[in-house]
Amino acid sequence: MILYAAGTGLYEAKRALLESVDPSGLKVPRFFSTSEQLVTFLSKAPDLKFALSAVGPITGADNLLMESALDAYGPQFGDVLCGLIMYDGAKNQVLTVGSYTPGDLGRIFGG
Repeated sequence: MILYAAGTGLYEAKRALLESVDPSGLKVPRFFSTSEQLVTFLSKAPDLKFALSAVGPITGADNLLMESALDAYGPQFGDVLCGLIMYDGAKNQVLTVGSYTPGDLGRIFGG
């Protein structure tokens, strides 16, 4: 899943916008709807930074943490957290880097 944090909640992004931070040669900006698409795309530019942001409205009822635990999500499961991201070629995962998200959320996603 492509995920984003808002307040104390964790939400699934139905659509996310990827923009270049480091020069990559990849065609961006580009929209994604699944983490599988995103991971495959970013694997072509390992260790380069991109900005990923959720697009669209949210409601409190969509908070994933209302019915599941935070540690049920993470890059090891193919999840991607919006923010400053990069594909880690050594781990074969997309990590959220330079995250100032407090507590466990930043730790789980590599921030």
